[in-house]
Amino acid sequence: MASHQLLSVPHFCLLSKVSSFHAPLLSTPGKLSLFHPTTCSPLQSSSTSRITNLQAVTNTRSEIESNAPTETTALTLRNICQGFVPEHILHRMEEIGFVFPTDIQREALPTLFTGRDCILHAQTGSGKTLTYLLLILSLINPQRSSVQAVVVVPTRELGMQVTKVARMLAAKSTDAEVKGCTVMALLDGGMLRRHKSWLKAEPPAIVVATVASLCHMLEKHILRLDSVKVLVVDEVDFLFYSSKQAGPVRKLLTSFSSCDKRQTVFASASIPQHKHFVHDCMQQKWTKRDVVHIHVSAITPMPLCLLHKFVVCGKKNKHQVLLALLESDAPESAIIFVGEQVFENL
Repeated sequence: MASHQLLSVPHFCLLSKVSSFHAPLLSTPGKLSLFHPTTCSPLQSSSTSRITNLQAVTNTRSEIESNAPTETTALTLRNICQGFVPEHILHRMEEIGFVFPTDIQREALPTLFTGRDCILHAQTGSGKTLTYLLLILSLINPQRSSVQAVVVVPTRELGMQVTKVARMLAAKSTDAEVKGCTVMALLDGGMLRRHKSWLKAEPPAIVVATVASLCHMLEKHILRLDSVKVLVVDEVDFLFYSSKQAGPVRKLLTSFSSCDKRQTVFASASIPQHKHFVHDCMQQKWTKRDVVHIHVSAITPMPLCLLHKFVVCGKKNKHQVLLALLESDAPESAIIFVGEQVFENL
């Protein structure tokens, strides 16, 4: 129910005076935001948590299905994935409520299943996460005891949500002969010692990790990417434009593994100068030279019941302004996204 509320909430962004306003900031992870519930009906994901859209499907049957074609001949996700994704995964997918493909899934999955590197460029809430998870699950061999897929995320919160959806899809089948895929969340602030023991004893098939945690494990030779078939970088624009994470991401793509030995998938709602980015992907060998840029533009705008607001304030005043907003709005519950852990006393 909480995820259902998150889809329908307006939010505030507190922006520093020294930063010029830019629309994508309102949907960029790590920016300070205040969410509070409203009575509007949820239609689309509202901010950084596009995974919330996936979680809400469990209880609400998803907007994907409600907006789906009614013809008996309509293309379904099963039609697209048949022969690539294991049957028990398809069955689980339909149980959750994913029946009809979104535009990005319809466009990208056939290309991904051919093994081509792809840049998934579509709005928040369009289904990019399910797209790359279905690719991963089509390639995983549960019988192999090795890390076969890595999903890199910019924030711990997004990593937790991706992990939850991956585990929902990869859960052990009722068929005793079918082994489920294990998913590890290797995120900042996690129990790294426990993860080290896990990686040595029985490596998970899928690792969802923040850049810092992943690079730490790689540098300590606790984790290797030799057996990785798919490397996904989610919110790639945020990672490449982050002064702290851009360097480690480039090193991850070129030094710790080779693009020729893996399938690489980048996903983002916004990729500024995307033609230049595609060129860099090939030149810097982040991807193979035949990488495909799949851009699906939003057909419908964000629903009118979602109200976006931002407050311009000085960097030192953010804490005070946030408290004032909380006091004035008095939300029953709220989620606050921050770039750094600077609100311990909040």
